[in-house]
Amino acid sequence: MIYTLTGKIQHYQWGGSSFIPQLLQQQNAAQQPCAEYWLGAHVNAPSLVNNTTPLTVFFEQDAAALGQKVMHDFKRLPYLLKVLDVKDMLSIQVHPSKENAVKAFAAENEKGVPLNAPHRNYKDDNHKPELMAALSEFYLLHGFRPAKKLVALLQAIPELNFLEPVFVQGGYKKLYETVMLMDTAMVTEKLQPLLDRIIPLYYAGKLEKTHPDFWAARAAITYNETGKTNRGIFSVYLLNLVRLQPREGI
Repeated sequence: MIYTLTGKIQHYQWGGSSFIPQLLQQQNAAQQPCAEYWLGAHVNAPSLVNNTTPLTVFFEQDAAALGQKVMHDFKRLPYLLKVLDVKDMLSIQVHPSKENAVKAFAAENEKGVPLNAPHRNYKDDNHKPELMAALSEFYLLHGFRPAKKLVALLQAIPELNFLEPVFVQGGYKKLYETVMLMDTAMVTEKLQPLLDRIIPLYYAGKLEKTHPDFWAARAAITYNETGKTNRGIFSVYLLNLVRLQPREGI
């Protein structure tokens, strides 16, 4: 039997206002941000079967609909399909292993942390490996740059020279630990000279999207607060900058 499936739009502020409504042939007169369209059985926003029954309830009523192997291995729908419209740069994400996700989710439950609490880290017990397929040209950061390329970049950007010996002596762990735990005032002291140099170039249209300077400048313009520089800008230089064309995936 074939059913209709209607997903849920997530109105996160970083989303665009036109792509997903156009995809769904819907109006968006209020120009609400439409960041993600979810198709799946996530407990927070399950899709509707035939516009009436949440997919979570549908599978509870008919577990066989999952298929024998999926039911045996996962006991639930093991993935969530999302369509994203990314207007603003997103945060860096670190996903746990399945084992750690199960333990940490249970630990927060035992502490009584509400699922919707802003300080909650684990909303469920999944590890969330992700597969991304581009619908348009798309840039993203994915994993750390190879050692030789990272050293070359740290040498080539004067404001980041101070990180080269940190990496050479302590590797990726020490490097990322250094920038993530650095005093807030020191973050601004180290990054502001770099931003003072590249932001005018960004506004002048002299930076290429294939260079991290472009994205560092955009991140600063988008997220920096007066007197406080976003430390996530370091990640733009330390991680691989990947450019995807439509129908390519990662």
